[in-house]
Amino acid sequence: MYHKYVLVDALQQSYSLDTISSMSDSFHIQGGNLLRGEINVQGSKNAATKLIAATLLTNKKCKLTNIPQLKDVEVMLEILKEMGSIVEYGKTKNTVYITNKDTDIEKLNFSKIKKLRSSIVFTGPLLARFGKVKMPYPGGDKIGKRSLDTHFHAFRDLGCKVIARDDSYTIIAPKEKNNTPKKIILDEFSVTATENAMMYAASLPIKVEISIAAQEPHIQNLAEFLRRMGAKVQMLFGHKIKIEGAKNLKGANIRVVDDYIEAGTFVIAGLVVGGDILIHNFPVNHLDLFLKKLKRAGANIIIEGNKTVRVKTSRRFSYSKIQTMIYPGIPTDLQSPLGVLATQCEGKTLIHDPLYEGRLEYLKELQKMGADITILDPHRAEVRGPSLLKGFEISGKDIRGGMSLIIAGLVAEGDTVLKNSYQVDRGYEKIDERLRVLGAKIRRV
Repeated sequence: MYHKYVLVDALQQSYSLDTISSMSDSFHIQGGNLLRGEINVQGSKNAATKLIAATLLTNKKCKLTNIPQLKDVEVMLEILKEMGSIVEYGKTKNTVYITNKDTDIEKLNFSKIKKLRSSIVFTGPLLARFGKVKMPYPGGDKIGKRSLDTHFHAFRDLGCKVIARDDSYTIIAPKEKNNTPKKIILDEFSVTATENAMMYAASLPIKVEISIAAQEPHIQNLAEFLRRMGAKVQMLFGHKIKIEGAKNLKGANIRVVDDYIEAGTFVIAGLVVGGDILIHNFPVNHLDLFLKKLKRAGANIIIEGNKTVRVKTSRRFSYSKIQTMIYPGIPTDLQSPLGVLATQCEGKTLIHDPLYEGRLEYLKELQKMGADITILDPHRAEVRGPSLLKGFEISGKDIRGGMSLIIAGLVAEGDTVLKNSYQVDRGYEKIDERLRVLGAKIRRV
């Protein structure tokens, strides 16, 4: 079956991602090959999309490096260009220069805003730039409802007026200048609400404190960018962020942080499939707990310095509970790959992911492949292993779930077809090509 896709794989390189998506492209995977070799972690999608939005805070040129070539990143840049911003690439597309001098908010493309969840972070910078912003509700992954109430309350805490309608929302900045320090208490540890509040606050020449703030690596990356633009930003103990902004922020350069979610995903792929892989550009300090728990469960993981991790076949493996938490806990974005790992563990594994009620949808696809899983409720499931997975035609509804099903296909007996590969392309750069370097039999059709 594998050789049939060689010609198609060569032909697909001439198509854009939009063209491939419209053709309902899929990944065809033949399981059973061990993974061997070296792979590099790319720049973080979650960091890149927020840094792109943050460039709107200045009309000076900004330089972003280590940009991953992903569909979500591409759409974010297209939204800027259609508003009149200048987007230029360096020698490779991993370096982007952005100048938002003649940006016109009236040209904001609502249809593209609706395509991805990350577009929500345009709200803070556009509000800072223009004093008023109207946005449609964002799209993206199908992993359950994600209310914007935390965002709206944060802007209200800063004196803004929020008008929420069924199909859109409008936020208006206060006209009267007030130098009184402001305090925001977020309703939850929301990453994007934290980022929106940070970017808007960076444009205000007052002191703002954000409590119940998320502090993931990509938020720390954004904080450094805002500092380089001229704002004072402190990441404090107890999930607090203090910001003293400035009226005229300057252009700045920043490197997108390496993607700790991708790094963790590659670790799990190595453990599930087996073999011997070296993962470079690995942000070890961002995954301390993750690595510790896996090693305690029996994983054969060797940390070789601050930027390289080696993963080898593990003989016996048992992981009793997968509990996602706010950073620096186990990220919700790694729950899906860990769920696939649970199918190969000995005994029972309880999965608990309290954030999104649709995050366990991929488990229904694993059941089709032969996994022994009981979904207890929208946030909890029990996996019993080890299971012999068998190839099947399956579909990923979100970025992480789709990538997890690729891993399942790599360990399954026979051939797996993963439909809707567009979702995976949103978060993992050229994943089929990179996995083939490790010996995986995977083709895009």
